[in-house]
Amino acid sequence: MRIRHLARLALVLAVAAAGLSLMRPSWACGCGALVTSTRSGVNVADETSIVRYDGGQEEIVMRLSVRSQARDAAWLMPTPARARVTLGDSAWFDQLDRLTEPAVVRHRRWLPRLGGDTMVGAAAPRRGDGVGVLDRQRLGPFEVTTLSAGDSRALASWLTAHGYRLPGRLAEALKPYVARHWTYTAIKLAPRQGRLTGALDPLRVTFASDAPIYPIRLSRLATSPQSVHLYVLAPHRVSVSGLEGGMLTTYAGRVTPSMVASPGLRAMVGDGAFLTEVVRHGIPPSAFTDDLRLGYTADTPYREVMDVDGGLVTFLGVPAYLWFVVGLLVVVIAGAAAAVVSARRAARGRRASAGAVPPAADGNRPESRPARPRS
Repeated sequence: MRIRHLARLALVLAVAAAGLSLMRPSWACGCGALVTSTRSGVNVADETSIVRYDGGQEEIVMRLSVRSQARDAAWLMPTPARARVTLGDSAWFDQLDRLTEPAVVRHRRWLPRLGGDTMVGAAAPRRGDGVGVLDRQRLGPFEVTTLSAGDSRALASWLTAHGYRLPGRLAEALKPYVARHWTYTAIKLAPRQGRLTGALDPLRVTFASDAPIYPIRLSRLATSPQSVHLYVLAPHRVSVSGLEGGMLTTYAGRVTPSMVASPGLRAMVGDGAFLTEVVRHGIPPSAFTDDLRLGYTADTPYREVMDVDGGLVTFLGVPAYLWFVVGLLVVVIAGAAAAVVSARRAARGRRASAGAVPPAADGNRPESRPARPRS
């Protein structure tokens, strides 16, 4: 994918050190936190999210590709309001990846190389202490449980009671979400057979929010650099705040339903939307000081430009510079030959002049003798 390249909404999960080639127990990643029921680690090979916001409703479609020896794992995903979870489609990411590919500019060479708006949404209701199970459902390999929690330690205890190992700092890290009375979606991935590895089916999470947000602050507890790659569909171009050092915008432009093929993605685009792609790799965990805030900005289009070597300029199949070299040699040789011929002619002229008798002056001309008579 870009290409490009490019799901994750602030899930509070513990994914093993993303990007490391060696498997080791870990629980934080760019998408939040992922926990397993064993000591086996999980390596997230690829994470990309599609974020759609319009009229107080937010959708996040998250796609993960993982490598692990674990047989199951679970995500704990905080959202401002109760979430509805359905399955997404991997084809959506492929289409957005092609749509946002850099413009390719080929450079031909003559010589060879030498070397924000205000938005209103539903508020999350207040909750008492403890954990409440709001909903349960099965989506393919996912077991989805929606929880409410008024205490971060109670939430951690609930997960522990259901067989998942949690890092000691997770309960403390959940406090900001609990204080704002968010809900949590616990998503358990349990393949019917084999290990937890390979590309996972994308999950689509829909919830009410008064502004577009990407909960990701738990990535601060990660043990290795993280990556964030978002496709944001909104009424306007967005800028990202909440991350030290910011993010790189690699695409910005309006999209219409006719520009995508999948019916589900067309529905997300609606009558038209502004697509902003933002990405950053190698983010130090200390940079995650807050959740990502997505604010509106001027609808200035942008596309990356990729400079590509277009090869040598040719004429009749021969590099143009060779024609130039040959032409220059012809001119030099012709000039040298002309100079030699001219020099030789000049030399012959000088020799001819040196051998001739010079005419005498008028006063010194010899007297003419009369001819002798013939006998």
